Amino acid sequence: MKTAPIINKLLETTKSEEVLTLPAHVFFIERIEIPEVVEAGELDDFAELSLESMAPFPADHLYWGYLQAEASDSILLYAAHRERIKQLGIEQIEDYAWVLPEFAPLICTYFPEATEIIVQSSESICLLQFEKGHGVPVYASVRAITEEVKADELIQTLRKQAPKLHSGHPRLTLHPTSASMTEQGQAVFNFQVTGKYPSAEDEAKLAELCPDAHQLWQADVRALEFKKSERNARKLGDLLLRITTWAALFAVLLVLGELVLFTANTWLNTHQAKIVEQQPIVDKISEKQTLMVKLEQIEQNDLRPIAMLEALNEKRPSGIYFTKAIVEGENQVKIDGIANNVNAMNSYTDSLQGSGRFELLDPPKSIIRGGKVTFTLMLSYTPSTDNPIPERPVQPAPIEEEVADA
Repeated sequence: MKTAPIINKLLETTKSEEVLTLPAHVFFIERIEIPEVVEAGELDDFAELSLESMAPFPADHLYWGYLQAEASDSILLYAAHRERIKQLGIEQIEDYAWVLPEFAPLICTYFPEATEIIVQSSESICLLQFEKGHGVPVYASVRAITEEVKADELIQTLRKQAPKLHSGHPRLTLHPTSASMTEQGQAVFNFQVTGKYPSAEDEAKLAELCPDAHQLWQADVRALEFKKSERNARKLGDLLLRITTWAALFAVLLVLGELVLFTANTWLNTHQAKIVEQQPIVDKISEKQTLMVKLEQIEQNDLRPIAMLEALNEKRPSGIYFTKAIVEGENQVKIDGIANNVNAMNSYTDSLQGSGRFELLDPPKSIIRGGKVTFTLMLSYTPSTDNPIPERPVQPAPIEEEVADA
């Protein structure tokens, strides 16, 4: 037996995140019908009880596993003595991610018709027969390749011993090339496929097989207790990894948020400093704008305070004095004054209204004190079109005179 090449190959895969595939010829294989009373959660115990009833050795002296597909009525049970595995030069078998026989990756491979599959490695040949739409081989047989017996002769012998399939059934040969783990913890098995198959698409699918984790745990040959604890440990590790990843992502987002906040505060402080620096200029411009608005209002409303006072003085007789004149609103003026008597005040009021420039807004208010009449007039002014509009209207100061009581 050529054991040196396979030993060297197995010794290359010693990392905990690698897949270890064992040669098929070290296992004895048996197909077991599943009773209807056995539930899905009881398959591990059923497989172990079946092994104990068949094997000449206690289960704890064996490396064993099984292939099972959903809705399948049977399992493919296989086992190898632990000493035989040690003879291959494998140490610390518990350090690997998965430990499987070479044919195990074919679990849950469905074929559209009855198909013969040969799994051929450098050390062994395994013949598997699949029924149409059946994910578990209905027949399996293995032989070791020796110097005395060539691979082609072994294949012919295995076919003679196997149940007969219909004439012209598909035959494919799979040569294992690699078994690896993805970054997501998915086991990937690659094969070189030879032979003829009706569907090139189905044939291409066999070049890379990726069984799910549940199927791999069932197919793994290590002890049940170890697989349960290892499965829980990996779930916990995956959870911690996800938590760590999210925590790291949150920390990065938090740092980015702090940088954004710092940048925003810096920009805001700079902006506020510019506002404070430019505030006097803004205030000055605002004052000028306010003045311009006032001047525009004066021009738009045709306010003529000087012309208004001149028109008032034109009609004012010598017996009337102004103590205050305030221009407000649109061409409105409020006059506080003193007249010698009521008749003088009334005459002055009539002359203003008769001029066509003034209109009395409210009735005159008057108070007689010491023979003098103190009055208040509210008038609106209509400028004459003959009077030119001054370029820069100026608001005159109110006229005030001290008047002593007689």
